[in-house]
Amino acid sequence: MKLRNLFLLGVGVFLGLKIAEKLHQDDPEVVHGPQRARSPERPGLRLVTTQVQRLTDAATMRSLEAIRRVRGEIRHRLGEDDVAAWN
Repeated sequence: MKLRNLFLLGVGVFLGLKIAEKLHQDDPEVVHGPQRARSPERPGLRLVTTQVQRLTDAATMRSLEAIRRVRGEIRHRLGEDDVAAWN
């Protein structure tokens, strides 16, 4: 009886380790990290995509500056000195 219990325990541990190993493997269907697309082969298209990227970056920065400016004005109007609450 004890030998059978020991054998079942060993089989259970072995199966548990194999299942854990299988569950921790990377899934090949999942993309990891940011993926960069290849730049277009045509120079004209590459120039356009570069310009569009610059414009979107500039728009993002202006948007963030506007948000910071508005938050500062709200903070000033409310008279709050607790800057940590807004960050």
